[in-house]
Amino acid sequence: MKMKYQTITMVLLLALVPGLAMADNALMEALGGKAAQKAMQDLGFEKGDANVLVLTDAGHAIVDGQTSQAAIKGITNESGNSIGDGNLFRPLRAHWKPLWFYFFDKSTGEAVYLEANSEALSKSLDEFLDLPDDQVFSKISKANVDIEYLQNHTDEGNVTFNDKAFNGNEFGLVAMSNVWARGASYDFLQATAFHDHLCPGVTSGLHIAEFVEEKLPITNSSESYKVIACPQWCKDDLFQMRWDATPGKSGMFVMALTDAEKKAVPNVAGIYIRWNDTAKEGDALVLAYNFSAVDLPKWTGPSWGSKIYQDIVLMPYENNPEAFITVLKEFKVDAAKLANLQNAGMHPLKVAGVM
Repeated sequence: MKMKYQTITMVLLLALVPGLAMADNALMEALGGKAAQKAMQDLGFEKGDANVLVLTDAGHAIVDGQTSQAAIKGITNESGNSIGDGNLFRPLRAHWKPLWFYFFDKSTGEAVYLEANSEALSKSLDEFLDLPDDQVFSKISKANVDIEYLQNHTDEGNVTFNDKAFNGNEFGLVAMSNVWARGASYDFLQATAFHDHLCPGVTSGLHIAEFVEEKLPITNSSESYKVIACPQWCKDDLFQMRWDATPGKSGMFVMALTDAEKKAVPNVAGIYIRWNDTAKEGDALVLAYNFSAVDLPKWTGPSWGSKIYQDIVLMPYENNPEAFITVLKEFKVDAAKLANLQNAGMHPLKVAGVM
């Protein structure tokens, strides 16, 4: 009898606390399956097509207390896309954001965006399975998003971006699609998904990471990288994914600079430390990153394409990051100096001796 009351109490708690509400996995799986079926119909591809990329916030979004990770299973079952095959990524979104699905075919440049209708998810499974697509999804849009196509069809791009065909997700989804189509690495796309979109700032993080790894390679299990993100920009989200250098584990310390301070140390991009936690010592680099150091091809169309195009023309420099990076200073770090670089009230660039 006591066990029965405990079970009833637990069920009531799960029902009352939104964050603990039990997900209807079957319904979410069916939703993912319906999204894939609609995309396969509209884009004309078959299961297992290696030209197709899926982006979704399933697993991040929570709809009326239901977690959404099961939708990924539904996608994989229908279209064959999977995380393991490197053709399914989940850009980070806050859990209260809409649940959406995006399919891109690199062979045609066409993409389909579908946004889940939360009212449909309140139905029983049988009722849900009988719903037509226009009731399952509150928004279904199709557009060609290949940047070379858009460069020659800016009128179509204007409609896609200005009319928010993907409900405000246009920039991030189109950028990720285009670099994936051109061979971007899985780890880079993972970091991009963590940042929630791709922009040249994330690409600069890849360049800096590769530069640091070349100059200060990790040689044993006692070593790790620490980042003094001063100033911070999009680059720093890549280090969290690539190096596990997170603020919560004291792997990254984020500090803003004033405009005057940025002018005092032009293009400064932070301090990067290879730290040996056993020896309590390390080596540090103060780096500058100059986006204008290389005369890259320029986008000549509407403003919505500028950063997407820059993302693409930066791709060949993955193996030549020094084209953009300058070492402002190298120095040794002990425990006391590390504390000064990290602690509130201390200016890390002054501690490093570059300001």
